[in-house]
Parts: sequence; C-alpha cells; structure tokens
Amino acid sequence: MASKLSILSLVVLLGTLLYQFVLRELLFATLGLGRVILPVSEFPYKCHRITGDHNIQACEDMWLDTQSRTLYLACSDALSRRDWMPNVHRLNASGRGLNDHVVAMDIDNPSTTGSFTYRVLKTPGYSGVSGDGKLQVVSVSGIKSADASTNHLYLVNNRPSADPKTGVLLDNTKTGANTTIDVFSTTPGSDLMKHVKTFADAQISTPNNVAVTKDGGFFFTNDHGPHKFGLQHHLSPVLATGDLSYCSSTGVCKKVAGGFKFPNGLHLASDGLLYVPGAAAGGITVFKPAPDGSATKVHYIDLNYPIDNISEDTNGDLFAATLPKLISGLAGFDDPLNAPTPPATVWRVRRLDREVADKYEYSLSKVIEDRDGEALPGTTTAIHDALTGRLFLSGET
Repeated sequence: MASKLSILSLVVLLGTLLYQFVLRELLFATLGLGRVILPVSEFPYKCHRITGDHNIQACEDMWLDTQSRTLYLACSDALSRRDWMPNVHRLNASGRGLNDHVVAMDIDNPSTTGSFTYRVLKTPGYSGVSGDGKLQVVSVSGIKSADASTNHLYLVNNRPSADPKTGVLLDNTKTGANTTIDVFSTTPGSDLMKHVKTFADAQISTPNNVAVTKDGGFFFTNDHGPHKFGLQHHLSPVLATGDLSYCSSTGVCKKVAGGFKFPNGLHLASDGLLYVPGAAAGGITVFKPAPDGSATKVHYIDLNYPIDNISEDTNGDLFAATLPKLISGLAGFDDPLNAPTPPATVWRVRRLDREVADKYEYSLSKVIEDRDGEALPGTTTAIHDALTGRLFLSGET
C-alpha cells in the first residue's frame, strides 16, 4: 500500500511540475487558451490592405527611415515560404523563392492603386549563392550614416547551404541553411543598394533579426540557438536553446545570453536598452548593453503573448507585433494563399520615467487587434509613424 501511495505521489508531483513548467505556458501563453481577442471594429482605425502587388508580399519585416519618410520592406514570395523558411524548419532549398528583394516605399506619396509609390532595390554586383545574385531575405534593420546621407541596411539572409567547389545545393534538411548577415548601403530616393559586407560566423547559426549599434556592430537573436535542423531544432522552443549574440564591426562574434524560447525580432531602443521578445512563451527580456558587446539583464516585461518583431517610433514608444493564436499563424505556411488570416494584435510598450536611470517601469496597451482577420495581415511587424499617427503592418505569408 505504501508503495502504491509513493508511486501516486510521484505521478502527482511529476504532473504538477509538467503543468507548472511546460503545459501552463504552452496552453495560456503560446496557444492563447482563454485569451480574449477583440474585433478590429473596437479600435479607432480605418484599415485597408495592399493586395494584388507581387512585389509586396511575404514582407516579414520593415524599417522606417523617418527623415526621408522611406519604409524599407524585406519581401519574398508567399508560396516559397512553404518550402524555404529555415527559422521554422522549412528546408526544401529547391523550393526557395528566387525573387526576394527589399522595397523602398515612399509613405507620403500614395499611388492610384491604394498603395504608395515604391522602388524594388536592385543589387548590382552582389554574388548571392554560387554567383546567382539572389537574396533570401528574412528581416531588415537599418541605421543612418553619421551625416544622415546614407542608410545602411542589415539583412538576415537565409541563403541555402551549397557545395563550396561546385555550387550545387546540399541537402539542407541534413545541413541546415548557411545564413549570413549582409549589409547594403543605399540613399533616399535611390533604386539601388550596394553590397558592403557579409558577416559569416559559426555563431550566426539561426539568426532571426538584428539590432545595429552605432559603431557598426550588431546584436542578433538565434531563434533556435545552434540547432539548424532535426529534432533539436524542433524542441528548441521547449528546451530554451535560443540565444542572444553579438558581432563586432570587424566580424568577431560571440554568444551573449542563452535560455530563450524562440527569441525573435529584438530592438536596440533610443533609451540605450536592448529589448528581446519571445515568440513561443511571450515576454520581453530587457538588457543593458556594454560597448564590448556584452549585456546585462535588467528587467523582464510580462507581455503574455507570442511576440514577433519590436519597433520604435520617434516618441520612444515600442510597438510589438504579436500573434494571439500562434498555431493559426503557423498554419499559413502550409497554404499561404488559401489559409484563413490569423488573428493579430499590436501592443504599445511605453517606458515610464525614461529619464530616471535604472528605473524600469512600463505601461502596456493594445493599439489594435483583429480577432477575425478582417483587416490586418498575420502581423509580424508593426511600424508606427508618429508624425501622422498611421500604422504600417506586414506579415510573413
């Protein structure tokens, strides 16, 4: 009898631990069980989608140059995401898109089609993979030159692994992608971007997004840590193998912090702090970076939504694009043209008393939400233009 009670007690203990450390987070944060999601009609915005333009689709990320009023979008082909998106273990390299590009959109110059005038930036002289000149663009981050005349764009480039001698694609399900961070320079109004540098390092393993520092170095998240493929990749959001890393401007890279469950589109804010969001368990980990590329954790913002990318407006407010029903968002990869648009929520994260050193208090508020997928895309990035009050939202599929 005592033995049976001991076994029962052990089962109860294991069940409690499983719920406390795995199931509760999975059910309520990741899957959104019981989460109240509002219709878009509850919010004071008039929305319209930019559709029917093959150049503006699968734009997972954006960066706004507020001075030139240019919005840069990292765009692909929605159908190709079904086959090639290494960040979510889509590793059929032969199905990758061959027309990935960066769009430079003039947000104060509407077009007759309901969009805005834009340019698809050409990349003359860029070698790509084995000389094909192609990008596999996932995210875009930008920083202006000291004289503000030039924009430097940092792209997470999910190039496939290929034989270095023959250029033949390898079986990427067994090698993972050969992802790099590629830097391009462009000027406002130009239709070209010039390749400046490629950062390639073993630490750049599963990069998701980049936060550029003033000296040309950058922090980045490896959303699955070192695991590019296989079972460890799949289990990474559970085992928390994602990391925060850093590369100096000279290309020396290192791991800064670990233990993340799918860290996503981080942001280095005007308050000098580094904000790292979680796409699996939600929440934003706040770091204070040092000049040598190290960073000290100083706070955690408990935003209980799966978070994709974080941006900042000129008021210093952060805008977090979140997926309140994460599984619905992932379903779009299987059938991007026909799957229902998943719910989307944009949160504003405002730091209170920013001028007070070492004081970390934040207010959280929903900016807009679309329970039924009526107006918003499956939103991965939200940009707030503080000058006009407009929101620009983009999605991966």
